[in-house]
Amino acid sequence: MIVMQLLIAASIILWSLFLWSRRKLYLLMLQLPGTMGLPLIGNSIRYLIIGKRNMSIRTRYMDRYGSTYLSWIGTTPILITRDPKIAEEVFTSPLCINRSSQTTNAMALSMGNGLLTLQGSKWLARRKQMNPAFKHSILVSFLPIFNAETDLLVSFFGSNVSKGEVDVLPDLIRWSFKIATQTTLGTDVTKDASFKDDTILKSYQSILRHTIINIFLPFVQNKIVSKLFGLERMRARDVSEINKMINNVLDKKMNSSPANNCESELRTVLHWALELFRNDEISLMELRAECSSMVLAAFETSAHTVYHALVLLAMFPEHQEMVFNEIQEHFPLAKHFEVTHTDLQQLVYLDRVLNETLRLMPSVPISARETLQDFPLSNGVVIPKGMLIVVDIFNTHRNSDYWGSEAAQFNPENFLPKKIQDRHPYAFVPFSKGKRNCIGWQYGLMSSKLALVKILRNYQLKTSFPYENLEFVDHMVMKMNQSPQLAFQRRTS
Repeated sequence: MIVMQLLIAASIILWSLFLWSRRKLYLLMLQLPGTMGLPLIGNSIRYLIIGKRNMSIRTRYMDRYGSTYLSWIGTTPILITRDPKIAEEVFTSPLCINRSSQTTNAMALSMGNGLLTLQGSKWLARRKQMNPAFKHSILVSFLPIFNAETDLLVSFFGSNVSKGEVDVLPDLIRWSFKIATQTTLGTDVTKDASFKDDTILKSYQSILRHTIINIFLPFVQNKIVSKLFGLERMRARDVSEINKMINNVLDKKMNSSPANNCESELRTVLHWALELFRNDEISLMELRAECSSMVLAAFETSAHTVYHALVLLAMFPEHQEMVFNEIQEHFPLAKHFEVTHTDLQQLVYLDRVLNETLRLMPSVPISARETLQDFPLSNGVVIPKGMLIVVDIFNTHRNSDYWGSEAAQFNPENFLPKKIQDRHPYAFVPFSKGKRNCIGWQYGLMSSKLALVKILRNYQLKTSFPYENLEFVDHMVMKMNQSPQLAFQRRTS
């Protein structure tokens, strides 16, 4: 009896200490609106299983509780916001420089520790090391690759003419992957057998699926659990395929002296990472991780950006004609033509369309940050150390307080200079902002805009899918519950 009483007393004490250690989290419930959901699992079931990660769930919560609310994943609270003012505080604070550890850990399992997964001071140091790889002059040097690969895509799309509506997303992903690998690893990668038969592309896509599973179901990050479900074997197979390709390129580069390299050689991400390795600033494993993660970060986002823009223009033909007229003015002849950086700068209406696409369908729909210390917001709420703050980019871009009553509608006029000037600078953050913004944002815009120029100059696009039926789901990149298909008609002039 005494032993039992002691065990009960000890349990009560331990439970009290546990609750006391989380007192700051529970105090937030008194300061912020929201719901805990079900005991132990929070809102996870409704979001992951019932809602199938549908982003409209968060929209409904914000409409009910306000632009900033408290939600729960299991027993862990998270702050979710669509308020540009809070987004600015989070993105600019050194206390919020770390991404969600749940996300970075899931990515590191397959990609290793590179710029996408490093945290804190290690990330700051690596960002400074890799910034030169994304200088303007370097990006402009990639234009011949962008032009050549997009010409092949445009020619391939010719087989879709007069065939009715077709799914073009796989073709855009293949195009983007070819660009991403060449600008990361160099053009020699195209000679690799796994590149030619899409084996390596399928491995990257499989890695993305594994990463999503690891993010939303973190218990499978445990190797024992992962092996039980057969995930570890598939992950190891995909990582092996990717590393094999990267090693083939590395062997050739590392066996040649830097002094013997041609001055005109393309200075890719690999070039800069290899320089760091030769200076003993990063390990061989980190070199591979940097190359692998850069490819992964680039190809899905760019492909979906182009796809979303084409879908919206097919749904709104009047805007498609305005884009076409602007492009035709600069490029009177269709088929193959070279697009320069100067050409891209002159296409101002296409800029508005691309920005409006990224507003309604941002490539990455959320940005999650962890607090390094207790983090006070300007509204007086203190976010405890280690807690997750999610800036809901998708809903920030549709916040009617900043974008008006028709915030959910497609309207490129939202990006007229006067409207941009009058709007909060953090109401539009498709590539995040602050120190941890997307390092490749200019790369993404340049490659996407060039692809749109060539496709829209050669083809008129149509779709029977209504804009009102679009449904969006959370993923590492923006996804739609049902992807609209497109019909192609060749431009005759």
